[in-house]
Amino acid sequence: MKKKVVKPIRRKCHNCGKMATNPLVYHIVPSIPYGADIPAYQKSAPKTNRVDLKGDRKISVYNFCDNQCYEEGKPKVQ
Repeated sequence: MKKKVVKPIRRKCHNCGKMATNPLVYHIVPSIPYGADIPAYQKSAPKTNRVDLKGDRKISVYNFCDNQCYEEGKPKVQ
């Protein structure tokens, strides 16, 4: 059986704008405020992607082509 040929995933670099086939991905995930209820895990509940969260739970995703671009254009954490 032959291996299935998959087209490589390309993402645009946040710093220089070049297209990278194997980007360094940087996520900024906000914390849950102190005293807030943490939602209980339910195994059969429908799952949502991290990128699709809304409001104060929304995350930020940055793609960089390599570590050098990451160091030059490192996003600021709020």
